[in-house]
Amino acid sequence: MKNVLFMGASTAVRLVFGLLTFALMARLLGPNAFGLFMFWLSVAGLLCMLANYGFTPFVLREIGARPEQARTVMGEVLSAKFLVSALLFGGTLLSLWWIEAAVRWVFLALMAALLADSMTDFLNVGYRATNRYAAETRIATVAAALQFGVVIGAVWYVPTVLAAALAFFGSRLLVLLMTWSSQSSYFAGLRPAPLARAWARLREALAYALDFALQSLFGQIDSVVLGLFLSPLAVGLHQAGMRLVLGGSQASNVLANVFIPRLAAVTGDPVLRQREGQRLQSVFLAMGLGFGMVLALGAKPITALLFGPGFAALAPLLPWFGLLFFVRFLASSFGIMLTSAGQQGFRAKANVGHWLLILGAAALLVPRYGNQGWLIAMTLGNFALAMAYLAASLRLVRPTLANGALTALGGVMFLPFLHLT
Repeated sequence: MKNVLFMGASTAVRLVFGLLTFALMARLLGPNAFGLFMFWLSVAGLLCMLANYGFTPFVLREIGARPEQARTVMGEVLSAKFLVSALLFGGTLLSLWWIEAAVRWVFLALMAALLADSMTDFLNVGYRATNRYAAETRIATVAAALQFGVVIGAVWYVPTVLAAALAFFGSRLLVLLMTWSSQSSYFAGLRPAPLARAWARLREALAYALDFALQSLFGQIDSVVLGLFLSPLAVGLHQAGMRLVLGGSQASNVLANVFIPRLAAVTGDPVLRQREGQRLQSVFLAMGLGFGMVLALGAKPITALLFGPGFAALAPLLPWFGLLFFVRFLASSFGIMLTSAGQQGFRAKANVGHWLLILGAAALLVPRYGNQGWLIAMTLGNFALAMAYLAASLRLVRPTLANGALTALGGVMFLPFLHLT
């Protein structure tokens, strides 16, 4: 319970400062410039999926199953991460020749920022895998405040897309240096392992990488699709709402970081696995429904308070974002059990199917319903993913009647707030 509280505190700090950062940036830049920034941030995010490579759940499961090898695992995965990041950054430098001069440096700064962020996320796994949640909470508080101050200060003084991108890079580089310094006191002598071990870890984590990449399309591919079908304004509106969804989704990361090692440790004990799995499902459903209903009930005041009158068209979209959030948490409640049991291969295949369904539905719905069409397509795809995960996880944990009733109740509660325009 103490670990959950520390992770919750760390996530709450990141959530608050993250929402404030993007909300104030949206106000200062306006919907169109904010949409342009988010478009290139999404492009960079899609490419940086390769650098993340699904190492977070991979390391959590490896160290959870064999805690005595924590230092070895961290060193070998660090080597693999350096290798992938170096190749990706080299490709980014080459690509600049083909990018329009007006946004070339925006793209480079955002790529560098996300590569630094990816390395920070990897180092943070070391806190969680070794039960040092209090240390992560302390540094997360300082880092979140630092990032907020650097980014908003820069955009306030120079309200341009390039200033925002450069500030993002600067803030994330500072946080990476802080985190590395903190981790070095525990993982003394942490350094990359030989190249052969890096290749071995890349092969072992391939299923995790594919599953992570497919999951991470959420919130990233949105900008590309809406930018192609609609306009930067549509991207700006959608990404303003998505900041709320992704911020709330940090709770999923907290629970995953806590439950994956616990479930991995009791995989061979059906009684304990059932108890932990039921608890996991209940918490995910309650949090998904709670935050989703906050978005539906508070659509107008949330929009006015956080983003201002320039984003008034976001209010009718927030109930759809709330429903999507709930369905995403429903899927996660089953998906984490599959990860803990080492079923990443199935998760990857299911994610491929769910994205094919989303893109097919979007081709029909987005031209007709705009932003709402994309949210409907995303909700349909995530519900199909939840059902696939449920079918695969039944042999691990049996759902309870109470959790089934909560799921049905949640779906019904959103209906009065959903309107097509």
